[in-house]
Amino acid sequence: MARKASPSFELALGNVIIEGLADVGYFDGVHPALACATAGGKVFVHSPHEKNDPDADGQGGGRQEEVQQKPGAPPIRYLNINRQVTALKVGRFKPETQMDTLMVGTQTNLLAYNVEQNSDLFYKEVQDGINTMTFGKVGSIDTPLVVVGGNCSIQGFDYEGTELYWTVTGDNVTALALADLRGEGQNELLVGSEDYEIRIFRDEEVVTETTETDKVLALEPLYGTRYAYALGNGTIGVYERHTRSWRFKSKHRVVTVCAHDLDSDGVVEVVTGWKNGKLEGRHERSGESVFKDAFPSAVSSLSIADYRMDGRKCLIAASYEGLIRGYLPFERVEDDSAEMDNQLQEAMRLWMQEKQNIERELKTYEENLDKQKKGQRDGGLIPEDTKVTVSIRPCKTKACVELVLKSSQSTIIKMAIVTAEFLFGSNESTVAYADPNNPSSTLSVFFKPEKNVSTQLFIKAIVGNNLGNLFHVFEQEFALPKFAMYVPIKEMPKEKPEGVVSLIVSERVNRVGMWAQQSFNFPYQSQNQNSFHAMFVSLRTGEFLMISMKAEGQMEINAQSMEVVGDIIQDLCQNLGIKEMEATADFPTELEVFSKVIQKVDGYNAVRVQLTMEMADSSQLVKALVIRAEDARILSEMALMRQHYQRLRELNSQLIGEYIKRSNNHTELLSALREVNAMIQKAARLRVGQAKTRVVTECREAIKSNNIPSLFKIIKVGHLK
Repeated sequence: MARKASPSFELALGNVIIEGLADVGYFDGVHPALACATAGGKVFVHSPHEKNDPDADGQGGGRQEEVQQKPGAPPIRYLNINRQVTALKVGRFKPETQMDTLMVGTQTNLLAYNVEQNSDLFYKEVQDGINTMTFGKVGSIDTPLVVVGGNCSIQGFDYEGTELYWTVTGDNVTALALADLRGEGQNELLVGSEDYEIRIFRDEEVVTETTETDKVLALEPLYGTRYAYALGNGTIGVYERHTRSWRFKSKHRVVTVCAHDLDSDGVVEVVTGWKNGKLEGRHERSGESVFKDAFPSAVSSLSIADYRMDGRKCLIAASYEGLIRGYLPFERVEDDSAEMDNQLQEAMRLWMQEKQNIERELKTYEENLDKQKKGQRDGGLIPEDTKVTVSIRPCKTKACVELVLKSSQSTIIKMAIVTAEFLFGSNESTVAYADPNNPSSTLSVFFKPEKNVSTQLFIKAIVGNNLGNLFHVFEQEFALPKFAMYVPIKEMPKEKPEGVVSLIVSERVNRVGMWAQQSFNFPYQSQNQNSFHAMFVSLRTGEFLMISMKAEGQMEINAQSMEVVGDIIQDLCQNLGIKEMEATADFPTELEVFSKVIQKVDGYNAVRVQLTMEMADSSQLVKALVIRAEDARILSEMALMRQHYQRLRELNSQLIGEYIKRSNNHTELLSALREVNAMIQKAARLRVGQAKTRVVTECREAIKSNNIPSLFKIIKVGHLK
């Protein structure tokens, strides 16, 4: 049973704390302080160990910082960002200084701020935006970096604001974390995105990709190769590398996740803060609830620090309304007989319930066996060798996949429950009923996967006799092929797909055919060992796909979509254990569209610069008019003063209009940059290993130098040389 967690201290800061935007740092190198993003484009810092200093305000220029004085209370300092804060993190760029730096991300900029000296380390424009942020060493880079995730891209900056790391991912980045999953002293980068993917990067190379059932909201390293995750549909769980250990789903949304040993058993728990105010810790191995508490509002952040400076690290939970609670680890009491009795009673109750269920089931089996020996006919009995077979076939009329269940021995299937990820939305299950007027031994379940993804189907079929009212449950598992939405065809399409990828596969033709049989549900015939040729049509889009291979290893894939070919190549290499793969590609339609996107990006950037200059000129004119209006007021020239203020009003309306234009232009620019990053990601997925990493790196360099011809060459050939 979950234990009620009692806080060791509680503070009410009286400020809203935006969800996920709070962290603890040692900004003076000695005392812990809590930095939180709040409403109005501000960040406040709560320093419980600092004394009120009347001279703290206005430390040598820099950003304006207010100190809120309260009798007998530590100061709360405010930092004016003047923009909506989207990410916040604390980190130490230089370990020898012992002072942490506050990093604040907005939709367009990254600020690294020295709280103690009230000065900026750097202020960097990030065109792709900042959705989330983490801090630490990435891969082989020795310098600590602040890593930001934005519009399909990930960037890492050092203490001077120099970009040392850049890569792309499949969609908008929503979660970042750093962990040494291999135990080799180098951190891998864990990335969650809106396309339901969890990717693990080793430097710029993707080493694993795991598909989940909703947008990834949080990632948290535990220890070794284990990490926790949280999804937008209320799911939390733990992975061991790319294998899921457990998961738990709730109707509420997870806001924040952290790892902390609160029950003093030497193993960290997965601590989660929820939208409904629930604070909960679960055992990282089993997922069993260990402790819980409740806040009056959503839990905004979770941090671990020695906040009271008594030598004991505590869990610091902050709510949306500004309520702070600290939780120390439970003291383990050896002779806590009352708690042990409660646990034993609960365990005994569960065992007795299971015993009754087993006895009831055993009694039914014995009665049925006795009737069979006596030759009695019972409507609830079915032959002992009754089986349920499972198969899939395409349903062209409904443009979906048909799962066919068939029972033997003249039995009927009353209904079936199918549970699977990625197929049935947030419920992850569906129920199919037989026609009550025409019961049959066959039952079909229809579904249409939105993405090319392999999943395991768990099936419970209810089987019985036509005249009986008792039914038996048959449990089956079935692996759905990744490309189940592609139907094999024999006739060559009238128009061959214009997109083509050529590559060399160092494997036997027979192994490629076996891969196709497994991934496409393709009836491969292994008589011809010298070549392989298969044609498919997509039930999802109606587009054709052709795969051919010669004995020399030359493979050619024809399709309209670069993304589909990338999925095929990645699946092929993963199944055959291929670590390195070069490829040449040509997708005329997609590259033509991409060329127009590049032109749009140039246009939006030019408009952005022009609008910024015009707004700067207007701002200077506003200052001059304010001074003139005040001079006229002092000189009692009211008519002139009214003229100046009227001009100010007109100018303010113009500035608002210019801001709307700039905002719309920025939105369109982000959309275009997302398409650019997505194209780089698609081009990289046509290769494997170092070739994949090289495409990302060289594309980035081509974009920086505005060398568009080189960019297109890299996408097609995979390199510049």
